Amino acid sequence: MSFVNGNAPVAYSLMTSGTGTSAQLWQVSSTGTSAGVTAGNFYLDSTDSDKLNGRKFNVTVGGWFKAHGATQTVAVGLQIFPWNTTVSGGRTASGTATFTPVASGTLIAGTYYDFLVSQDFFGEANANTLTCFAPTVYFAGSAVTIVTTASAQTVAFASSSQTEPINGVNATTDYALASFVPTFTNSVSDSTMTAQLTTCSITTI
Repeated sequence: MSFVNGNAPVAYSLMTSGTGTSAQLWQVSSTGTSAGVTAGNFYLDSTDSDKLNGRKFNVTVGGWFKAHGATQTVAVGLQIFPWNTTVSGGRTASGTATFTPVASGTLIAGTYYDFLVSQDFFGEANANTLTCFAPTVYFAGSAVTIVTTASAQTVAFASSSQTEPINGVNATTDYALASFVPTFTNSVSDSTMTAQLTTCSITTI
């Protein structure tokens, strides 16, 4: 069984924001916003939290970068935004890196490079934590060795409930467990950099 973010495809289009040398959260593209996706961070939302209780799941994101800087390197990563304890509470305002990104080798200006990040997670409602497994990261077809993975992240599992007697449509109370956002970090500021997501999914294992 797998769960894929239904809003993802329309937000795959090019982005051109690489300004600065700190970790950049992937942004919804102009194509995505014109198609009705909320502008801002590209949130890959998990399914209902109770469906992930005691289950291992995988987050995978991938795509490509086109280098512009002559001495440019890039480090790809992933951040988690746990959801609060109610649907209206929504996700946390700031994310946490699920591992410490490692920079690529020096890129050649004008060249395209593919990347892929795949990371497993496991959470349990009694502990209300999410274990971050060591990720698999590839850049330009080569494995990137990740040394540091985040400690267990605090999350809030919902206990789905149904009022009795049931009146009309099931009215369970639930919310996503977490949202995930791919990141990239340039070694030199690049305001003309182009990049694209071509895959992003959350899949139970």
